[in-house]
Amino acid sequence: MSAQIVLDYFLEKFQTLGNTLTDINFDNLSFFTTKEKIIDMKGQWVSKSYYAEKDKEAIRITYDKLYGIHTHNGVEWPNTFLGVGKSIHYLDWAGEIAYTKKKQPEYFDLQPVFVGDGTETVVGFSSQKQRQILKTERYNADDYLQAKNPNLYALLYARYTQHYDYYLKTGKKTNLLTAINGETDPDINAVFNNLVFGTDITVRELILMNLQ
Repeated sequence: MSAQIVLDYFLEKFQTLGNTLTDINFDNLSFFTTKEKIIDMKGQWVSKSYYAEKDKEAIRITYDKLYGIHTHNGVEWPNTFLGVGKSIHYLDWAGEIAYTKKKQPEYFDLQPVFVGDGTETVVGFSSQKQRQILKTERYNADDYLQAKNPNLYALLYARYTQHYDYYLKTGKKTNLLTAINGETDPDINAVFNNLVFGTDITVRELILMNLQ
């Protein structure tokens, strides 16, 4: 039984139409329960799982941000956020991934972003959905930091209110990075230079990693 896919077992048991090769709305399967999506420090969706028999993970959905080369007017722009992908992993009773189905990627309708000085100088590319995703991730990351370490969050926000609000609204972090890296207050630097419990990274490094 351990090698059998958990979903297949329940589909057979309850004689539910469908199989692992078809698109199934797992939310409609009464024998599964789910938990909220796992979100990383940057607010990015990592995974969502469906469980059978309380804590037996049966389905794991993982989310990916797709980066690559975007060509515009014959010019290649590397490391561009092109779209999003999703994979559905079917687990067996031993807790191992028995089969993975990659969903068709969703690519953005990227439009050029201009420098804004009246010229047609391109500085990047974006789309409505791309902007929405990135904005949501910034605010999720903000909420994560506030929940995990309210004292550090209060210090960060009080010290860099203007730069931090600007970053949240626009996604532009240059001024905030400059302020944090150029901090001169010894008390704040003492906090920033502490190691995060259980890791070998400093508080400053954690904050910078948390930025989009």
